[in-house]
Amino acid sequence: MATLLAVIAFVGVLLGFPTTLLAWLGLVLVAVADGFQTLSGWWLVATFVGCLLTEFADNLLSAWMVRKFGASKGSMVAAWVGGLSGAVVGGAIAGLAGLIGSALGALVGAFAGAYGAVYFWERRAKRSPDEAARAAWGTVIGRLLGIVVKLIWLVALTVLCWRA
Repeated sequence: MATLLAVIAFVGVLLGFPTTLLAWLGLVLVAVADGFQTLSGWWLVATFVGCLLTEFADNLLSAWMVRKFGASKGSMVAAWVGGLSGAVVGGAIAGLAGLIGSALGALVGAFAGAYGAVYFWERRAKRSPDEAARAAWGTVIGRLLGIVVKLIWLVALTVLCWRA
């Protein structure tokens, strides 16, 4: 069950969801199952705080890159909606190629959706095509940095879970 939660967390992170706490729940299950012999309550508290900090870092990196590349505040919301919509559509279309195709389609769709939504939002705000493209790339780069941070954290949690 803990491994299943970790897998769901990895997929959720790739799609832009705050799912590091799912992997942490897997860690809690392991700790409870062995009577807190391997993982103490302090480990659980520390890793919970780590999950919160990781989610905060993801949002901070995204916001920082959006501002650095000149996007408006509304672009953050547009990126999230576009990324989620793109993941659903990309996953559904690529799902015809099976599970691997669906996962890859969802990942590509998430980034394409975020880029497209921010580009559209910035153009709607009367920004030039170059400015809109720059803002959209900033959003994608910020999302990528946040995902990398969260994936590193998830690998650490998963290794800790497997060693327990």
